[in-house]
Amino acid sequence: MKKGRCGADCGKCPYFRKLCIGCVIETCLVDKCIKGTSYTGITHPRSFCRLRPYCPIGGKDRPPPIPIPPLAGRKMAKVGFPRFVPEIDVADERSWFWRDGFQASAVFAPLWQLLTNEKILAHASSKGLHDYLGFDGKILLSTVMPDELIDRLETKDYFRLINDLKPDATMIPDNYTYTDAPLYQSWSQNIRLVSLANDFLKLDTPLIGLVKGANLRQMDWALRKQVEMGYASFAMPARELFEEERLDEFLPYVLISLKRSYRVREDFELLLYGVGQKLRNYKDISYSSLSWFLRAKHGEYYWDGLFYDLRDPVIRFEECYCEACGGMMPQDIIDLWFEDKERAMKTLAAHNLLDLSRLKRRKRR
Repeated sequence: MKKGRCGADCGKCPYFRKLCIGCVIETCLVDKCIKGTSYTGITHPRSFCRLRPYCPIGGKDRPPPIPIPPLAGRKMAKVGFPRFVPEIDVADERSWFWRDGFQASAVFAPLWQLLTNEKILAHASSKGLHDYLGFDGKILLSTVMPDELIDRLETKDYFRLINDLKPDATMIPDNYTYTDAPLYQSWSQNIRLVSLANDFLKLDTPLIGLVKGANLRQMDWALRKQVEMGYASFAMPARELFEEERLDEFLPYVLISLKRSYRVREDFELLLYGVGQKLRNYKDISYSSLSWFLRAKHGEYYWDGLFYDLRDPVIRFEECYCEACGGMMPQDIIDLWFEDKERAMKTLAAHNLLDLSRLKRRKRR
């Protein structure tokens, strides 16, 4: 187009012409926006547009990039992820499985759930997460959260929350990157992530780096910078990529990037956050999700790391001898559901947790 719907000359648009590889995109989002196209997480369902500062309409200048501070460094040990780290719901005590006698060496507690419940946040901050939850294992703090909460927090806010909650390890602050946004926006977010990872070195708490970026080049750059700072444990928020069956586009290259950055392969560990199902083609990767609990609330049953409706004939009459079932079949859980729904849901949740914690194929009869 010689002239876009925004009224600007497309040949002079700073977001379309090839000024640098960091800003090249394949379509004009301004044109799409005027046509009525909405992007989840960017212009929809919010009343404001996250890309407004970058939009040429209204004569707004492009904001300057965030400068990268001189990177510090410290030698960090790995956090030591188990093969499966259950995520819990800090606001739903039914997910606190240790109260029912089931054990795990570590759990993820999402920070966003605390931020959206002032009463729980005040209670947990006054006592610390260990005392609040009554959990003896490692508590890992997840910073993966909705975009609007990310924008509310500054470094000092994270430091105050972490010092009050006293987790055994914490992720560095999350950011938001979208593949359909101008690359300048996602590059700015990744620069912010690296800057905050650098700031977090001042904490005494063990740290978990993040695998983030709108494309492979951004992911590789952010990872290499974190490796330079001494990070050894990484979490890759991957739920959406997994659900869209796009994880294989990114995960092999993430592993290659990490392996190239370390002389010894065992010097780092990677966890897929938001994914509970074991991926056959990848070894030595840990997993974390709340799916064990969420699916139980909807009557869904894990078997060999895959989930089924309790009534599915494939598993309905399969006996399970895990610590939660003790020989029960899914049909028995269905019967129990009509007698005591709360007990049935807890049994199902514990079974799902145990199945995912094993993360290995079971021999079928």
